[in-house]
This record gives sequence, C-alpha cells and structure tokens, in this order.
Amino acid sequence: MPPNLTPERRRRLTCLVAACLTTLLTTACEDAQDSKPRWSSTPTSGTTKDLRTCEDGDCTVEVREGDVIPFGESVRAPDLTIDAIGPAGVDLRLSGEGTTSTFSGQSPYQGGGVSTYNGTDFRVLEIKGDTAVLRIKPNGL
Repeated sequence: MPPNLTPERRRRLTCLVAACLTTLLTTACEDAQDSKPRWSSTPTSGTTKDLRTCEDGDCTVEVREGDVIPFGESVRAPDLTIDAIGPAGVDLRLSGEGTTSTFSGQSPYQGGGVSTYNGTDFRVLEIKGDTAVLRIKPNGL
C-alpha cells in the first residue's frame, strides 16, 4: 500500500480489494461448475444432418470434419468449412471471395461465447466424438 494513505483510506482500499477478489473468485467458481452450454437449452432438439437447411443462416446441424455449409445470398457470410473436430474444440473457417476468417477451438463450454461474422452467430452446442452440433442463427435472435 502506498505509505501516504491515511488509516481510514487504507481500510477502505483493503475492503474494496477484498470485495473485488471475492466477486471475481465467486464468479470464476460458478462458471467452472456450470458445465452446460448457456446459449441453447437442448442441443439435439431439431438437429439435422442436412447441411442445406443452413442456407438461410438459421439451423441446428450435425457436422463432421471436412463438411462445408453453403449459405444463400441472404446470409452475409461466405461458406463455412469444418476444419477440425476434437477434444480441444471445433475449428471453423469462413472463406469466400477475398476473405477468410477462422474460429479455432470453439466448444460448448467456452462460457457462453458465440462467434459472430457479419450478423450471423455460430455456436458449438455439442461435441460427440468425430461429430459436432452447431447452432447457426442470425445475430440477435
């Protein structure tokens, strides 16, 4: 602590630091205990293996490594390629004319994280061996 603090300010600063640490640790522990995805309640409900259902950018689909999901003109995203599926997560690549974006290590347990590209959200709901379930939807829905 800085030596020029009055005893009252030192006490207040100590209490503030303790409160911040308590909040940080409590939140981190709650997140670690919550092993369910926060983005969708039932990952397999309405899931399809037909990649064409994603043409409109709103689907829940089971994918394998090497699958390519083509989007229609209404979706402002290039085709989505599944580059890898494994214990570390799913690697997604959006590539089209003059653009490539990658989302590496996407997993159901990344704390509710959603990857977004030009108004389309991508979320890995479940990893089952060599397959994964993705939820693709317009941002904000």
